[in-house]
Amino acid sequence: MGRSGRWHYVSPQIRHLLGYEPEEWMANPGLWYESIHPDEREHALSFECEEWIGEDAVPPAEYRMRTKDGRYVWVLEQARLVPDEEGGPTLWHGVMQDITELKRAQSELAAKADQQALTARLGEAATRIGDQDELIRIAIDGLMELEGVIEAEIWERDGDKLHLRRRSNREGPPITVDFEPDRYPGAEIARGETIHVADWDSDERMAPYKKYRTPAVMSTMIVPIAGTRKQFGFLTVSSSVANRFSEEDEDFLRAATSLIGSAIERARIEKSLRHRLLHDPLTELPNRELFGKRLDEAIGESRATGRMIGALFLDIDHFKLINDGIGHHVGDETLREVGRRLLAAMRPGDTVGRFGGDEFGIVLRAIDSADQAGAIADRLIEILAEPIQVESSEIVISASIGVAVFGLESGRGRTATSLLREADAAMHKAKAMGRAQIHLFDEPLRNSALGRLETERGLRSAIEAGELVVHYQPFVSLPRNRIIGFEALVRWNHPERGMLQPAEFVPVAEESGLINQIDTWILAEAIRQTAVWHAMVPSDQPFSVSVNASARQLSRPNLPELVSELLESHDLPPQRIALEITETTLISAVSTAHGVLESLDAIGVSLALDDFGMGFSSLSYLSRFPLDVIKIDRTFIDQLNGGDHKGEAIADAIIQIGKALGMTVVAEGVSNPVQLRMVSELGCRVVQGYLIGAPTPAEEAGELLAESLARRAAQSGAGA
Repeated sequence: MGRSGRWHYVSPQIRHLLGYEPEEWMANPGLWYESIHPDEREHALSFECEEWIGEDAVPPAEYRMRTKDGRYVWVLEQARLVPDEEGGPTLWHGVMQDITELKRAQSELAAKADQQALTARLGEAATRIGDQDELIRIAIDGLMELEGVIEAEIWERDGDKLHLRRRSNREGPPITVDFEPDRYPGAEIARGETIHVADWDSDERMAPYKKYRTPAVMSTMIVPIAGTRKQFGFLTVSSSVANRFSEEDEDFLRAATSLIGSAIERARIEKSLRHRLLHDPLTELPNRELFGKRLDEAIGESRATGRMIGALFLDIDHFKLINDGIGHHVGDETLREVGRRLLAAMRPGDTVGRFGGDEFGIVLRAIDSADQAGAIADRLIEILAEPIQVESSEIVISASIGVAVFGLESGRGRTATSLLREADAAMHKAKAMGRAQIHLFDEPLRNSALGRLETERGLRSAIEAGELVVHYQPFVSLPRNRIIGFEALVRWNHPERGMLQPAEFVPVAEESGLINQIDTWILAEAIRQTAVWHAMVPSDQPFSVSVNASARQLSRPNLPELVSELLESHDLPPQRIALEITETTLISAVSTAHGVLESLDAIGVSLALDDFGMGFSSLSYLSRFPLDVIKIDRTFIDQLNGGDHKGEAIADAIIQIGKALGMTVVAEGVSNPVQLRMVSELGCRVVQGYLIGAPTPAEEAGELLAESLARRAAQSGAGA
């Protein structure tokens, strides 16, 4: 026993175990203890105690021993302490076995188990965590738990630069290194190859990077992190032992970087998607949703600090002229430049957003007064007045800005939505004042806005409550004054305000989006009523009911399908229905209108261009779209009161154009006998207006139709 115990006998197998001859091992009593690895000496000596004397179940001991040539091997010692019967020293009787390969296999199994556990952890984190920084942290922390790893890093490649994203064990300033794809190791990394630095001290190829190495690092494995489209960067793991990493380690690290790369790419895609969902694709400014959140945050800060905030609603004046007159690509670049100028003019913390079209919003955080908000708006108008150079065109624009402010005294009950609505109302007031103007939301505007809000609330239930009704204004064929159709016109039979005209609620419906529901209801009701009248009218007599189509309707590709279904459900021939479209409507929905109108024409529905002559491109629309009817705008009919030769000339020109193109021409707004006589003399054969008949409920319109049919029958009988 003891660290310097004398060996009585050792078998020749010690040559294979430790490289010593039995004689030289026995000659040095301290050689056993000196050969034990310093880390295991205390463990080996723990068995050198008298409590084990005579025991059969002495536990085996495992420890490393240095061989004669300096290597270390693992040995398993199994022995008993046996006392001498004659009182001599207690001796160890047993064997020592080389279990180096067994320990290596166990270590490899443990390492693989750790690697598999880390791979599973990374896989789980990759599917659960959308933050790439958090995922990188988990990967680095997990790698540091592996045996022999003293450092792990992830580097991100950005063109010709490498940025250290995360390093274990050490905090420090950001590190950026040049990436050189034409020399080692950059070329290999760019090709997706793994780099194995077996010994930093002897690998001269890594000399330029030694200044970034932790001194204790002796060997490193560098594994690229690839995505499906491009390389993210690379992962490094390092050890204090030279030549530490094997092919098995490379396989594991490649699997780990594959998970990391996929997760990083997915996180970036999700981040990009979130960005696209919250930002305008043309200007990259916050969209309405994100702008609303920023405005809501500013209101919260105002409530907490007592500082006022401002909301600006900006609209570019006559922007449609740029799109239609010069081109949408010029319009798009103009909007980008407007966004850049607004952004450059803002203070830190303010927000500029684009709502779509030519509308922008601005959140002014922490202002001192409404006057300050107005001064900022004034400066923006000046900035936007500077000419904008787009290709070879110099664009000069102006803007109208509405201003609303929020403070503790005026903020009770107000929200981001209501504040933005106030700024919008102020902007429309600024436009009404002559454009390139600023208007602050005030009490009269507040009362008007409240009225519009009340109208919107009432409209939401008006259809279900049966408050919306359709009145029908007749078309008459000259010279026999026969009704050949009606125009369907919506009215709101308000329970408190009485019968409301479209101008009193349709603009509110368009702003709120309720117009879609109202348009669909009017179309369905008009087709239903027309089917009733269809049974009264002889099949050989021209007769149709026209329904006004809004820009929103023409923007819906399924409009022809809806019309077909309604016609089929009421067994109504398509020729009995016409859709009226104003030129303004065509301009608003020109991108989708052509296809929709072609489909409606294919069904057999008649198409009429209303308010003809009032727009910029009416003549071009006559050739572009499959139109059957043109209606002379009432503005020109009003001029037919005798003596106005210009008005007469214009009306005559429109009638001749219609005849030349084989179209039916309708004079709308005929209100006195002089106008009726003059349009008749000019050759217009279909008229509409209060002189002919005012819009009336369906029951009264049916009676007018019945009377007209009776007159026709009587005339036919008299003629016979």
